[in-house]
Amino acid sequence: MSETRNGEGTGDGVPAFDPADPAFQADPFPAYRTLRDEFPLLRGPLGAFLVSRYEDCESLLRDRRMGKDFANSQFFEQVMGQAGDEAPPFLGLGLDDFDAKLFMLTDPPEHTRLRGLVSQAFTPATIKKLGPSVTAVVDELLADLPDRFDLMERLAGPMPIRVLGDMLGIPAEDHARFTAWSTEIAGLLDLDVELPPEAAQARRKAVAECTGYFLELAGTRGSGDDLISQLVRARDEDSVLTTQEIAATCVLLVVAAQETFSNLVGNAAVVFSRQPDAFTHLAAHPEATDAVLDEIMRLEPPAHQVGRIALEPVELHGTTIEPGNAVILLVASANRDERAFPEPDTFDTGREGPAHLSFGRGVHYCLGAPLANLMAKEVLRGLTERFSRLSMVEDPPVYKPGMGLRGPAALPLVAERRRA
Repeated sequence: MSETRNGEGTGDGVPAFDPADPAFQADPFPAYRTLRDEFPLLRGPLGAFLVSRYEDCESLLRDRRMGKDFANSQFFEQVMGQAGDEAPPFLGLGLDDFDAKLFMLTDPPEHTRLRGLVSQAFTPATIKKLGPSVTAVVDELLADLPDRFDLMERLAGPMPIRVLGDMLGIPAEDHARFTAWSTEIAGLLDLDVELPPEAAQARRKAVAECTGYFLELAGTRGSGDDLISQLVRARDEDSVLTTQEIAATCVLLVVAAQETFSNLVGNAAVVFSRQPDAFTHLAAHPEATDAVLDEIMRLEPPAHQVGRIALEPVELHGTTIEPGNAVILLVASANRDERAFPEPDTFDTGREGPAHLSFGRGVHYCLGAPLANLMAKEVLRGLTERFSRLSMVEDPPVYKPGMGLRGPAALPLVAERRRA
């Protein structure tokens, strides 16, 4: 992807990087440093502004002049113009056949309404009740592991749907289908206008099947304690949402949880493989889990960018971001900004300073952050109780395609078992 600064054309020294380049996927952080140092506001070929410094990203995440409805943006029009009639499904476009939007791609008051309905499943009390079942899932998935195994296959992949499946009331026999669907649908959370036609068709098919599944469930639920039943009661009793919105919301929850959490687990193992002392320290000091998890989220976040649309003019670095312009906030770059974090490429659980931006800020702060933290803590517990060291078979691992989400596609590990 060749980038141009402030929409003024390509000049000498302006970086060019391709998110599909294996070298960039293996280590995007040097490119991010160049952006922070030389081009803190950079305009790309589709007109989107890239923002890479911590202070700027943190401010814009909180700024109510920045929205999330890409369908009403100049960026959307430019993407559609480039892709033509065969635009791949992304940014919610996979749900075009349904009268619904993903709530994370809406603005208040619609966003407030939809988020408020879903948030009842993520209250502190609800999350706390999930603790024993999450512990049981981790222990089951980590039981009887050989000394060499693929962490993504054995733990990071199946765990999210096991936990979300219980919350949503998805029968256990359907969990494998959701893991396969989420692998295809995850591209909705990224942008790839060059997606091959066969891959785009597979994504559309997965979106249609997954959404149709939830439409059927919404037609039969209503009396249980699962989240779908709660949403159905809100539909029937208060008429505050539609069946299509229930289905779209459930698709979002499954896919977002599947991809971001599996990336988090994989990235944590990558960090521990490269920082064996950190793994040893955590095993001896489980009270440090929160600090370790925060540092993993800062150093290797599961999502590298979040998108916004300017609703009003916004001035930044001498440039006016006009209404309708897209802004890509590179939170992974912001998390390593030297202006905010001394020695930002170093793993340091004792560092002081601002919090990472991996869960966002403001009204769009990640709804599932408390659940993700609970699940990640249980994974760290399970790994440190069983193993004294984790080593990657291949470093760097092969990463999943895309720029927005980042995690290993596979992660074969050699594990040294803890002695009794």
